[in-house]
Amino acid sequence: MQGLSENKVVSTMLILASLIGIIAGMKVASAFLVPIILALFIATISAPPLLWLKGKGLPSGIALLVVIVSILLVGMLIVSLASSSVSDLNNQLPVYEKRLHSLFMSVQSILQSLGIKFSLADLEKHLNPSALSGVVAAAINQLGQLLTKAFLIFLMVVFILLEVSTLPAKLNAIFTKPGESLARLDDFKANLQRYLLIKTATSLATGVLVGLLLWALGINFAVLWALLAFLLNFVPNIGSIIAAVPAVLVALLQADASTAAWVALGYVVINVGIGTILEPRISGKHLGLSPMIVFFSLVFWGWVLGPVGMLLSVPLTMIVRLIAESSGQMRWLAVVLSDRAPEPASEQ
Repeated sequence: MQGLSENKVVSTMLILASLIGIIAGMKVASAFLVPIILALFIATISAPPLLWLKGKGLPSGIALLVVIVSILLVGMLIVSLASSSVSDLNNQLPVYEKRLHSLFMSVQSILQSLGIKFSLADLEKHLNPSALSGVVAAAINQLGQLLTKAFLIFLMVVFILLEVSTLPAKLNAIFTKPGESLARLDDFKANLQRYLLIKTATSLATGVLVGLLLWALGINFAVLWALLAFLLNFVPNIGSIIAAVPAVLVALLQADASTAAWVALGYVVINVGIGTILEPRISGKHLGLSPMIVFFSLVFWGWVLGPVGMLLSVPLTMIVRLIAESSGQMRWLAVVLSDRAPEPASEQ
């Protein structure tokens, strides 16, 4: 018994050491892994439309061409809108800086009239439109770095989609128990595709509604903030909050506090309506991940893979859970990641 216990401890330590080594390797190789992961997830989203077109009788080559052209058009549209909006924002920064300085002086005067001694110099140093521009520019820079690898990502997506029809036969030949393994893999693939498609649709709806809201209120750069809302809606828990900050700040600097309050209220209504009410009803199934794990996965994958890791933190964690469930020695990890307590073993 003691020998078995020692072997179990050694085995657990080896597994943990292997996980640490894998994580460290992913961190070091993030620049190499990010394009591959992006290509895999773009292909995952694109596979259902491709199979649907082929099911309607369209030849495989033409169906693939339609899907790839659609991906390219969407990517070019996003890049064009983002680059032009950021350029306009940089040109408008001096005006916003003067407005913010005036606003800070008014607040400081009110506080001094109330007998409150408080200097806003440090706050003004950190909270300014230049800082906002820096954050937006950093995000756009990350996208720009990915665009330099766009051709590589494009090729990988094409070749992955070419393999979609032959993949089941290959997996059937690989697995020793193809029936059970393929059933589990098909179930996971269906859940992942469902999650990504629904998340993309709800993120698009969020971006469109945010854009319409800001356009109706006359807020500058409505397209940029709508695009930011679309992208950050993929980030669980905090993405929608981060997306609202620059739009509310610009509304405050461009108009007044009441307009900024309307913008903030609009963001709350849109995100609660779509993220809390509509999305769960559409998805039907629960992700099967603990809410605490969802938050920590955001931090973890963001640290390992950067912004792309944050956007795809939930699907990546779902993949880890699937792998853990398939391994007897790592089933404990699947239990930790799950939102449900394991069922007690039935007594014989």
